[in-house]
Amino acid sequence: MLTKADKWLIVVLVILALSGIGLNIYYISGESNQARSVVITVDGQMIKTFPLRQGYTGEFRIDGYNGFNVVEYKDGRVRIKEADCPDQICVQSGWISIPPQQIVCLPYRVVVKVVADNSTDVDDIVR
Repeated sequence: MLTKADKWLIVVLVILALSGIGLNIYYISGESNQARSVVITVDGQMIKTFPLRQGYTGEFRIDGYNGFNVVEYKDGRVRIKEADCPDQICVQSGWISIPPQQIVCLPYRVVVKVVADNSTDVDDIVR
């Protein structure tokens, strides 16, 4: 049998859990509404960048270090659709759309990264 204090503790814990979920949803929705771009690098060198937004669709082939990857972008998200690497981890990563998510194809040294156009990170200290 639960005491009155146990019931209050359960209520407080449920309220804290729900507020945490609400803050997480607020954070994710705020991130998804800001302007985003995709930056693609091969062996550390940027080869392509493009905006990631609704209604902007297409795909293209990237020749990596020893093979190829096919990048597809659609409805504000991006993925590696096809690759000829042996492990296919980059293909299995699926769609990404929120900064700083990224897909990495290690055998071909390809990185597909979503970045925010307006960075909210602190990058300077004022004295």
